[in-house]
Amino acid sequence: MTTPLRAPALNINDLKRFSPLARVNLALLQSKDLVTRMNCYEPGQVTPVHMHPEHDEIVFCVEGRGRITFAGLDEVPLSPGSLALLPAGIVHGIEAAPDSRMVVIYVVDAGYTSVRPSAPSVDASIRLPGEKDLG
Repeated sequence: MTTPLRAPALNINDLKRFSPLARVNLALLQSKDLVTRMNCYEPGQVTPVHMHPEHDEIVFCVEGRGRITFAGLDEVPLSPGSLALLPAGIVHGIEAAPDSRMVVIYVVDAGYTSVRPSAPSVDASIRLPGEKDLG
């Protein structure tokens, strides 16, 4: 007997969660090759500056406004419908606008890692999925 194939699906509007303490990072879907996660930000909250040494990342803004910041590059504004490709090795962070909640979905390789390329910042207490210590 073979197991029937299935295509998992969900409604992200039912899963959104916000916290006044820090952005909320939620697992959505995962296959053997890809991971899809959702970040929910209160106004001004951030994903700390980091990079993925070996894997590209795709970021899609579902709601709200914010920006992707880079070391030495122009920032990319985010608003509903914005889609950005972040190549492997590019140092970046994500910030919600000071007056807007924001929700983004991102897709990366299932084996991805996140590293912080510089000294710990004020955001050091915010853990990143897949984070590896450099030391």
